[in-house]
Amino acid sequence: MDARITKAEAALLLPNATIPSRRMAEVEAIRLSAAAARDAAIADGIRRAARGVFRFFVALGQAVRAYPTRISTYRALRALSDRELNDIGMTRFDIGRVLAADIAPRPANDAGERPTPRAA
Repeated sequence: MDARITKAEAALLLPNATIPSRRMAEVEAIRLSAAAARDAAIADGIRRAARGVFRFFVALGQAVRAYPTRISTYRALRALSDRELNDIGMTRFDIGRVLAADIAPRPANDAGERPTPRAA
């Protein structure tokens, strides 16, 4: 038995490490850069989705934690009379806004009075 390997046999056993032409090298470089860009875009999308899910759960936790305080404030305001509410600058209609996520005071006019609702 002959232990020597011929050139034809060696060509079959060894991977093709050289790119046959310059055009093939350019095509391969473009393919590799496109694959890298695709992988970066996928990774960025996954990171943004994970951040969004994390923010959702943080906001949900904050809302659950704040709910007992907000509901007790709502009940305390409901127990006040109209005169007491007027003393703190609120009306009966403002009480519902206590449970709203973003409580913003109504704008006052130049005289420091609250605007009255207009009749339609």
